[in-house]
Amino acid sequence: MLQVENLTVYYQTLKGQVHALENASFTIASGEIMGLAGESGCGKTTLGHSLIYLSPPMTHIGGRVLLDGQELPLADMAKMDAYRFNELSIIPQYAMNAMNPIRKIGQMTEELL
Repeated sequence: MLQVENLTVYYQTLKGQVHALENASFTIASGEIMGLAGESGCGKTTLGHSLIYLSPPMTHIGGRVLLDGQELPLADMAKMDAYRFNELSIIPQYAMNAMNPIRKIGQMTEELL
């Protein structure tokens, strides 16, 4: 099970901090597939990246992420290597270019997992 609790992520820019995510919370049960949709620039990609690779200029400000009850070390990229793509992955934003529009999304996602 993946639990995201009050995840807050900022970007550091030349003009200051951009509040990219504020208190994002959700739970995905084992075997469940979650889709995320929204307007351009609303934080979908930032959310996905913050779960697997929190790279500058992104900064983890608060909240926590648990995988099967164990808190992930989001700020420690070396420790995150144990989870990244082995236990936790994302399908990128431009998946339409990689997916077949006449097949069901569940079938294609199962093949990827």
